[in-house]
Amino acid sequence: MRAVSALLFGALLLSPAPARAEADQAAIAEAALTKVIRPGYAELTKATAALDKDVRSLCGQPSAAALEKTKESFAEAVAVWSRVEILRFGPILQDRRYERIFYWPDPKGIGLRQVQSALRIQDQSVTQAETLRDKSVAVQGLPALEYLLYGEDAETLASADGAFRCSFAAGIAANMQNIAQDTAEGWREGAAYAKAFLGPVPADPLYHTPKEVTLELFKAFTGGIELVRDQKIAKTLGASPEEARPRLAPLWRSGLSFRNMAGNIAGVRTLFAEGGLAALVAGESPGVEQSVEFDLDRAVEVLGGIDVPMQEAATNAELRGKLEALRVALKSASQTAGDMIARAAGLSFGFNAMDGD
Repeated sequence: MRAVSALLFGALLLSPAPARAEADQAAIAEAALTKVIRPGYAELTKATAALDKDVRSLCGQPSAAALEKTKESFAEAVAVWSRVEILRFGPILQDRRYERIFYWPDPKGIGLRQVQSALRIQDQSVTQAETLRDKSVAVQGLPALEYLLYGEDAETLASADGAFRCSFAAGIAANMQNIAQDTAEGWREGAAYAKAFLGPVPADPLYHTPKEVTLELFKAFTGGIELVRDQKIAKTLGASPEEARPRLAPLWRSGLSFRNMAGNIAGVRTLFAEGGLAALVAGESPGVEQSVEFDLDRAVEVLGGIDVPMQEAATNAELRGKLEALRVALKSASQTAGDMIARAAGLSFGFNAMDGD
C-alpha cells in the first residue's frame, strides 16, 4: 500500500493542473512551521520533561501517590504526542525517532515480549537513556512505558519491590525527552530541515519545490484522518463485535486509546485551520472550510467523550454505531477538503486519492 501511495503522490506533482491563480505555498509552509510544527514539538518537549521528572521522583520515593502522579504525566505526554503523531516527516524520522517514541502497531506482540524479557533478566542497559537508545525501538517509547505503568506487576512501582522496573521506566522517560528535544532542535530557525522546508531549491535533497512542501502537509492531513479512521478504529472494531480485536488499539492497557485518537484528529484540525490548508479550501469554495472544521471538531468531541476502555467499546452496539458514523464523517471531510486542497495547490490527479488503493 505504501509503495502505491508513494507512486500516487509522486504522480500528483507531475500531473498538469488547470490554469488558476497560484497558491501562496511559501505562506503555507511558514504558517505550518510557525503555528503548528514548532509549537507542537515544543509542547512535546515540555510534556516529556515533566514525565521524566515524575518518573525519577517515583523511583526516588516510591508510593501510591507518586505512581498516580506519574500516570497523570504519562497521560499528558500521550495527549501531546498524539497531536504531532500525524506529522510523519522531518527530524522526527531521523534516527528512527518516530518508532522509538511510538512503536505501534505491534500485532504480533514483539514489543511486549522484549519489554518482559528485559524485566525478567533485569537488563541494566535499559535503565539509562544513553544505552537504551541503541536497543530495539520496541522498548524505548510510550507503549513500553505504558506496560511498565499498567501491565502485570505494575503495582510494585509503588514500593521498593519495583526498583528495577522503575529504573527501566526512568530510562524510557529520559530517552523520550532527549528525542523530543532533538526533534524540536531540528526544526529551529536556521536548522537544515527548517531552511529546506521554508525555502526549497532544486539542488536540496529534502525538498526541491514549494509544491513538495505543500504535498507533505497534504499527506499529513489526509493520512492523519486515515490513521484514525482505518487503522485505529476499523481494524480494532472488525466487521462485528465477535470479530473485534480491541488489543490492536494503541494504549489499550491504560485506557488512553480514545484520547490518542482524539489527539490525532485535533492535530489534523490544527494543521488544517492554522497551517494554511483551510485558506486553500476557502479559496475554492468559501464556507466549506468551516464545514470541514465542524466535522473534525465533532470527531474530537465524540472520541474524547468515550470514557470506557476499548475492550468494552468494541463490543458495545451503541458505541460501535457511533464510531462507524464517525468514520463516515471523517471520510467525507477528508475527501472534500483533500480534493479542494489538491486543486488549489495544483496537486491534480485523475482519481480520488482518498478512496484507498
